[in-house]
Amino acid sequence: MVHIRFSLFLTVLLTLLFSHTVRAQADLRTHLSPRAITANSLKASMTENEIQVSTWTYGTVDVACLVCNGYLPSGYGNNAGALYLSVVDQYPAQNGSVINAPKDMKLKANDAVVIIGKTPPPMAYFSYTGFVFDRYNADDPNNRLVIFSSLGDTINQYRVHAADPRNPFNQDIVIILTADQKTDATIRYALVEMGIDPSIINTYIIPSSVAKMGKTEEADTFVFLQRVFLPENKAEFDSYLNTASQWAQVFYLSFPDQSSLRPFLMPEMKIRGTGKTEVDMMPALDRLESTILANHPGYQAKKLETGIWLNEWLDGFQRGVNLLGECRDTTYLRTPDFSLDSDSFLMVFGVNHEATGKATYSNFSVYQAEMELGIAGKNSREFADSADGYDLGQYNSLTRYLYAYKIARNCNNETNCLPVNTVPTTASCPFSNGCPFVDLKGDLFLGFRAYVEPETGVGPYWYEILWDRAILFTPKQ
Repeated sequence: MVHIRFSLFLTVLLTLLFSHTVRAQADLRTHLSPRAITANSLKASMTENEIQVSTWTYGTVDVACLVCNGYLPSGYGNNAGALYLSVVDQYPAQNGSVINAPKDMKLKANDAVVIIGKTPPPMAYFSYTGFVFDRYNADDPNNRLVIFSSLGDTINQYRVHAADPRNPFNQDIVIILTADQKTDATIRYALVEMGIDPSIINTYIIPSSVAKMGKTEEADTFVFLQRVFLPENKAEFDSYLNTASQWAQVFYLSFPDQSSLRPFLMPEMKIRGTGKTEVDMMPALDRLESTILANHPGYQAKKLETGIWLNEWLDGFQRGVNLLGECRDTTYLRTPDFSLDSDSFLMVFGVNHEATGKATYSNFSVYQAEMELGIAGKNSREFADSADGYDLGQYNSLTRYLYAYKIARNCNNETNCLPVNTVPTTASCPFSNGCPFVDLKGDLFLGFRAYVEPETGVGPYWYEILWDRAILFTPKQ
């Protein structure tokens, strides 16, 4: 018996040592830079002779600029002032320049999009997400149904595959977007044979159970977006955005043989929630609200009740509703619409979810309601300590977990006040004469996000956080 146990122990030990040696030898292999790959070299590495490889473009997307130029009918609930990156098409704009817009992609069941790039410099949050943007509408074939629903969890800084798993920033990565397991395996094998480090290859799965693949009118249209928020160093971030053409490549691979498909099923998703709540902050938040009301006796106060704005991705597929490019890395709350004239102002306040540890960062944005376009906003690092000037009595020690901000048409240099009078776009946005498609005097609403609970790597559970609040103040007659 002792001899058998020793033999088993020796076998296991030798196996472990052999595996370690093989991994060590693999680690010594010289890896090819992903940016050395071309469409021709990628095609040549494939065993299928008839495969087609096309080159697409990756670049920065300014949603407000697209709306102001008439290329998008809506801002789709964009984060105010935020830039995105995407697989893009380029369109002519004013002054001979071009403007990037997310590319509408139709993919056969075993097609793939391969994105070769790098993660951003250190920042609060980044992610990569695939979406079904619109689909065939049998009830109205001439008007496609926009659902703009994500396809499950994102690839974010908590679960991206990179060479250094302890540091997700400034890392080479490869992302394969496909609905077919065989296609994924074929591309992975080819990339590794070319010299790509297998540890940097990520697959974003299109689940066959919800997506309608193909090239016909009855097939879904896909888009792919990268979110990048709150960099530690603005100069590094600007360089990252401005040099996307140098560090990013996109290849579309079309496999002709569809006789042996192995569709992906839906992978298991991350679970929201930890059981830890912000409920003990409620008395302090109630006291902050009472103090705000008491500080403005000459105004009529109207509370704007906050509720859930967007549900998760599956809601879009089941009910056919537009989820405005939601992702599971955040919660989405909003107020009803309201009007804001020059004599009125809004007080927005609540719990700073980053300060309580329930989010990596949180924010609020003001939206032009008709176009669902974010036009102004603040994040948890900008509104930190903004509740310090309020007397909360026995709860004064908790002001560091709260915020309070004023929103007005003109702030007149008032601190902790956000003006709403322009549409924010980048300096390079090619449009003039204002933004003719957006009426800033029209109805507005507030949207709130709380991004990525560090303990789970996904957005917090709606009922473990206290919802943000808002009060509209208008002069008493």
